[in-house]
Amino acid sequence: MAQPKINRRTFLTAAGAGMVCTANGRPQEAPLTSSSMKVLLWCWDSRMTWDDEPERIQTNMAASEIRFPYVKSSEAYLTGFRRLVDYCSKNDIWGIVIWGFLRDAHGGVTAARDLCLYARDRGVSIVPGVGLCAYGGYYYDGEHPFNLEVYLKKHPERVSIAQEEGGKRSVAGVLDPSLPENRQWWRDGLDWMLENFAIAGINYEMGDFIVNSSSSACAARAALNIDTDENIQDIVIATHDLMQYAHDVKPDGVFINALYRGYPQIKNVANIPYVKALHPSTVWQYTLTGMARETSFPEGLDVLPPHRQYGYLHWFNASTHTENRDYTADIARACRGAYNLGFEFIGTYGELKANSLLADRNYRAQVFWSKNPLLAYDKFI
Repeated sequence: MAQPKINRRTFLTAAGAGMVCTANGRPQEAPLTSSSMKVLLWCWDSRMTWDDEPERIQTNMAASEIRFPYVKSSEAYLTGFRRLVDYCSKNDIWGIVIWGFLRDAHGGVTAARDLCLYARDRGVSIVPGVGLCAYGGYYYDGEHPFNLEVYLKKHPERVSIAQEEGGKRSVAGVLDPSLPENRQWWRDGLDWMLENFAIAGINYEMGDFIVNSSSSACAARAALNIDTDENIQDIVIATHDLMQYAHDVKPDGVFINALYRGYPQIKNVANIPYVKALHPSTVWQYTLTGMARETSFPEGLDVLPPHRQYGYLHWFNASTHTENRDYTADIARACRGAYNLGFEFIGTYGELKANSLLADRNYRAQVFWSKNPLLAYDKFI
């Protein structure tokens, strides 16, 4: 018997039931509705201006092979993120992605645990950023078993070298995703995170556009028989078992795989072979920045079968030199297009404090159009 076809919104409504979670890790009673998306703000701890040291920030982009320094006082971490949580709670922003979630420099496990409990009590979801092959592992910076550097010092036989896709640079000191021991370390780290922190899920990244060059990784990519970019093949190798395990132990979790790209930059995107290879509840992070820049967005892009999607917009922060621009019109277009493409989550950076009319407008615009994506611009004004 032929199965009925479903559109993206029908898929997401069904997918949301029993899978979308609150900050306390419990399933919501109401599934994702057909008329809204969730705002998920993306942050590096080193670039936050919500604390009392807004001038002490990193103004550059982070890189996978170089540790991203934290130059603030240890107290600034909790001060800044608690203020952002308060703002999110007040303005109905669903959650915050935090890179640099765990560092010795700002309190390690104790501070991160306190922040998660603070957010949970205010209905805001925390989603730590975790590097798989680079970007520090689960514990970004410090002497801890789930810090990548510490792990590789203990197991130098599991280290590898990767090439950025296109051969632009080599990245040393990365994990080989094809080694079973490394994939077990990722599962063990996930267990530790879920046991110790009230988190909604995890935002996983491989380490920019790197492709592992070991003979084992090359053989694993060949065995996949998936027609997509090599970097995305490595994502599938790294997270195939991890995503299955993640949803087994936390069925309502929001576990995100970052692709670093928008639709047009992905080989064979119309067939989404990478999506089909992983657990269906996996959330795929697409970079919407370039896509949404086109005034015709999303014309010509409505080509993908239904799956869970998070639209990341590189707007409104110091590292992209976009902190002083009014993005409300762009946000209206981006949310309308993302809604039509079936996105479940959307958001810009969240590092800039909403202490000006411009900053507050940029954040409120995301909430407004995530809930009312088809309304005209003058309705917000």
